[in-house]
Amino acid sequence: MMLDGFYQEGLKQGFWHSGERILLAVSGGVDSMVLLHLMLAAAEKSGCVIGVAHVNHQLRPESFDEEEWLSRFCEEKKIPFYSKRWGIKTPVQGMEAEARAFRYNFFEEVMRSDKYSMLMTAHHGDDLAETIIMKLTRGSSLLNMSGIKSSRSFGKGRLVRPLLIFSKDELKLIAKERRIVYFEDSTNFSDWYFRNRIRHQVIPKLKEENAGFLKHTADFSCQVQYAAELIEEVVKGVYAQGVQEIQDGWRFDLKMLENKSRAFKYFFFQNLLQQTLIPEKVEIKHEQLERLVDLVSGQAPQKQLSFENDWLFIKEYSQGYLRKRTQVKAAEEVYFLEKGQGIFLSETEWLGFETPDELLEFPKKVKEWQTKELAVSSQLTGPLTIRRRKNGDRIALTEKLTKRVNRLFIDRKVPDSLREKAWLIFNNHQELIWVPGFANSYLSIPQETDKIHYRLLYITKE
Repeated sequence: MMLDGFYQEGLKQGFWHSGERILLAVSGGVDSMVLLHLMLAAAEKSGCVIGVAHVNHQLRPESFDEEEWLSRFCEEKKIPFYSKRWGIKTPVQGMEAEARAFRYNFFEEVMRSDKYSMLMTAHHGDDLAETIIMKLTRGSSLLNMSGIKSSRSFGKGRLVRPLLIFSKDELKLIAKERRIVYFEDSTNFSDWYFRNRIRHQVIPKLKEENAGFLKHTADFSCQVQYAAELIEEVVKGVYAQGVQEIQDGWRFDLKMLENKSRAFKYFFFQNLLQQTLIPEKVEIKHEQLERLVDLVSGQAPQKQLSFENDWLFIKEYSQGYLRKRTQVKAAEEVYFLEKGQGIFLSETEWLGFETPDELLEFPKKVKEWQTKELAVSSQLTGPLTIRRRKNGDRIALTEKLTKRVNRLFIDRKVPDSLREKAWLIFNNHQELIWVPGFANSYLSIPQETDKIHYRLLYITKE
């Protein structure tokens, strides 16, 4: 009956195709040995081709005998057998995660080299419940609370878990009825590992409380997966429209969130961070998402929120950014420019001081860049001083009105990131005459008596 249920579920999921190459992850324990025997029957019935991949973690003396027995079994059944040994032999912190990464890297290597399209693991209903309880205990997002998915992409193929429809007790019953040989891993009885403590001390109590606990857990997992898919459908349009990858991170338009609910903003940012910072090994917590929503919903025009590994969320008026924090502040940059000269201020900025008598020859790479120019009086003499903004810098907008450059930026809602990059150009009397892209001083305006004008050319790669 259980074999028929297994086979019918495989038909429903589209597993059984003649010639389909399926790699089985087999440890030698009861779960994976039951999977192997069920797949032997399924392969004979459907015409699919199976192989066995085994990792010897070398944590127990008997693991070598188990590896040898499994190798002989596969040889007798004419099943391709692939094995690899893990080097770490003593328990260390994070060993479970390292061992798992080793296994799945090995499985992917075998799939790629021998052209398997599917990897099957022996995770069952109890494993699903354990995973959900562990995530709930440690803290996890809703989108990750579905636990173990029955199918997902893996490498260039799929990873499937066909035994999720069975409990551990049902698998043991199959092994008993079919007299399947399997090995007990002594480490499974130790409460050294968090999962084992959940398995031995928590799950049995919940089963006693409600015989349908595993079924309810599976239903919950399914509902969470549906919710995650629905959330993705709702936010992906806004994400695709408003998020842009830039050289040093990501930029997005905050105006698209103005009329959205708090719940929408929360899951938008959760989706954003899942696709941007999570791959960068940055852990995102619920409290950070709540603060992020508060930040973009608040009245402050500019604000920042720190994440792990020196990542920053930056709000600058209607724009949002995810960027790495600058580790070392660049040394103060000061340049001097004479008439008839041009200089690179950076890899993407060039400044020239042109007169009718000394026309500039532009560098080849700047000819396609964007140009801002300022006509100035021929009374202007060099050298000009070009530097970044300092506290107290002022610009004379008219003969009677001067304004602090910082105040000018605030009034014009210039983001901090642009303020830091702005150049200030001073005449030979150290009077500010131009902030390219933002403002120029009345001192730079040619007089009516000027018959000849000079030009300042600020050329940038947009």
